[in-house]
Amino acid sequence: MVSIEERFSYYSRIKDSPKLTAFYNLLSSIPIGLPNQFSNETEEIYYGVIQSIQQDKKKDFDLNYSKKSKSNPSKDSPTPFVNDDFLIFCLVLGVLKFRYDTKWIKSIIAIRSRNPITITLENILGENYFTKSNLPELVLMFLHLTNPNLITNDFLNSAYKNINENTELFESKNDIQIICSIKSFDLIIYYKGARDGHEIRLLNEFKDVFTKRVKILAWLVQTTLFILILYGIIKFITLNTQAKAFIDSIGSALKILGLLGLSQIGNIVPVLRKFIYKIVLKSFGYPKELINNEK
Repeated sequence: MVSIEERFSYYSRIKDSPKLTAFYNLLSSIPIGLPNQFSNETEEIYYGVIQSIQQDKKKDFDLNYSKKSKSNPSKDSPTPFVNDDFLIFCLVLGVLKFRYDTKWIKSIIAIRSRNPITITLENILGENYFTKSNLPELVLMFLHLTNPNLITNDFLNSAYKNINENTELFESKNDIQIICSIKSFDLIIYYKGARDGHEIRLLNEFKDVFTKRVKILAWLVQTTLFILILYGIIKFITLNTQAKAFIDSIGSALKILGLLGLSQIGNIVPVLRKFIYKIVLKSFGYPKELINNEK
């Protein structure tokens, strides 16, 4: 069971280890701080992968993943990173989040030591989330970070029971399982704060639908705004004889400026669209913290 005393005692261990802190922050959606220098390339890749996942930057993940995926260890000569639970979990997370080919990471997991963590990672890659052979705390954190809509009330109950009955969790010295258990326990309490964990899932589904519809509404507002501006300019020119005569006198130059204007509009439109999108969200009472995270 994740007791308060054991948790507070373990927090000191997390704080004393930059690697554990980075992973804990990943699960907590807290931006990580990068060390001033890295002891080796694997450590640099570990932090780079976490940061790219947090910032949702596929190019940065690709940069780190391509470096590590050049390694081809075998079962007879596995390199240390193969059994690095934290790095492999993060790589699996990134591969599935950014929809990469899973062939290389599956080959790495295939030569790992066969234990509950390896089996769980193997099942996650196969989208077999709810089998009893999994460690539910790892699966719950994975789904929380990638696809919370798949989290069901039954799964929350099962995960809670599993964590609560694991009286030897902190004695196991299995850091990734301990951290995932701590964060899963908190997450279960959060989900169960609603009348039903299923209700949270429905709210997550509604959020996706709501933001998509707001984007459509923002596009309509933007288009209407451009049409009104264009109509106003044309109306002004049509009714103002001096403006019309002036435009006729600089016809060629105006065409050139018009083309330049169109090229600048191409740069302005995405910024304006994002601005209008956030304004519409705000007008509907969408939480400020969530607005800041919207792309």
